Amino acid sequence: MVPSHFFLSFRKKRCICWICLEESTYDSTWLQHTCGCNLQIHKRCYIRWLYRMHVELFLPDSVDSPKGADLPIVTCLKCLVDGHHDFMTTFSLTEIWETRPIWGQKPVPFQDDYVFNLMSFYTKRNNHPPYVLVKFGECPQCKKTNFIGRPTITIQSPILSLFYQWQKITRYVIPLGITSLFLLNPEKTSFDLGLWQLRCLFPENVLRNMLNISTTKALDVYAQTERGLLSIPLTSSIIIYGFLHYLSNISNASANAILFKWVYLSIVKSTGNKYYKGIGLPKIILYSNLATFCYNFSFKRLLDLIYRRLINKGAKYLYHGDFENANHIVPVDEFFIRRSWYTVLAEKILWPFVGKYTGGLLLNVFLWVQRKFKIKWSPNCSPSEFRMIFNIVGCGTAAIGWSSLRLYASYKRCQELEKINGFIDQNCKDE
Repeated sequence: MVPSHFFLSFRKKRCICWICLEESTYDSTWLQHTCGCNLQIHKRCYIRWLYRMHVELFLPDSVDSPKGADLPIVTCLKCLVDGHHDFMTTFSLTEIWETRPIWGQKPVPFQDDYVFNLMSFYTKRNNHPPYVLVKFGECPQCKKTNFIGRPTITIQSPILSLFYQWQKITRYVIPLGITSLFLLNPEKTSFDLGLWQLRCLFPENVLRNMLNISTTKALDVYAQTERGLLSIPLTSSIIIYGFLHYLSNISNASANAILFKWVYLSIVKSTGNKYYKGIGLPKIILYSNLATFCYNFSFKRLLDLIYRRLINKGAKYLYHGDFENANHIVPVDEFFIRRSWYTVLAEKILWPFVGKYTGGLLLNVFLWVQRKFKIKWSPNCSPSEFRMIFNIVGCGTAAIGWSSLRLYASYKRCQELEKINGFIDQNCKDE
């Protein structure tokens, strides 16, 4: 194991930039050579070097060049130093499997990976740049071309890093799961997923009356075979299979989404046991619709207003994205942090589980307050139904909390883009 004083001594190491010959203590503004040579270089000096190299290559007569002729070079440099550049693009399932293999992935130089990403950005948006960065220099001592790490510029924000890592994880996990789904048994996997989500929110007695069938563990064994799945009533199967799609469209105000939710809830209401004496499904559906209505027309509108103000302030710092295409409408909450299909799918799959966990915490807080202040009140329902209420409330709380965190992450992303633009513009203008 490497002793801790080794890293401490490395942080206090005195470095000399081989371009500007300035000497200072090693920190985040430095780049260490990875080729084996004991050389260091400033990030700003490396960016100036790359800028000057490509100006000489593509704009030999830079004096007579029109204003903004170096814009593609500047854009490439901004993408190069952006430590969270994946926030501004999405990948299809084919691209993920062809370019981001799960098994047998070999380490590649950041230059090759960067060039591919940049070209895919513009190709997907029909904005083909006249050129990309084709040179990254070479070590002055050993003459190797892959001699240095990627010079990234980021800000210290745990929330922003959390969203970035979440997006990277879902990019691999969800495509792998979808591929396994179609290779193994898509029907059974979809059934198990829908039933698991329903069990996260509803207790056994409510779920049994909702589906009008027994939902004990015996149902899992019974659904192992195709004959067992086909023997389940059609309306019960629609509720189980369609629950994930219902969650995905619960806050969607489009005509198709509203029609689907109306049909789905009608099936749920008609399937349920009308003689159930507990909290009935009509009451659950009514309160859920009221909560969704309040979310869409109060909290979501407030978030959209804040997002628009943030866009008015930080839109000038964006250097590429789908907003460049006038025919493509980007939602305001995805202007700075794009939500890919795999990220949305992962959020909807885990939403009931997170809601159940959040509801459990809220229930513990409620019971603690009841004991602390000696409040004598007992709900007119069974303990399992009381827990179900907190599960549903937990889902709403989790949705509001996640939306608020995304807003804060977008704000930090706007600050990060401002920092990136300032860093590149300052070093390129100096040239």
